[in-house]
Amino acid sequence: MKTLRKLRESKGVTKAAIVRHLGISKPTYDDYEQHPEHMRIETAKRLADFLGVDISDIFFYSGCN
Repeated sequence: MKTLRKLRESKGVTKAAIVRHLGISKPTYDDYEQHPEHMRIETAKRLADFLGVDISDIFFYSGCN
């Protein structure tokens, strides 16, 4: 699943910026990009706020925004 990666790239945000903001390791974030369902809901909310999107976009981003 590449949904989260596409969303992040569309916002011009680096993995490093997200890792710093969430206080997680790069391997953990890499796992989230492949399997966003592994993310805790609190983490998904923080990530959505950071990216300025609705939480559902993390899981179902269509690129149509």
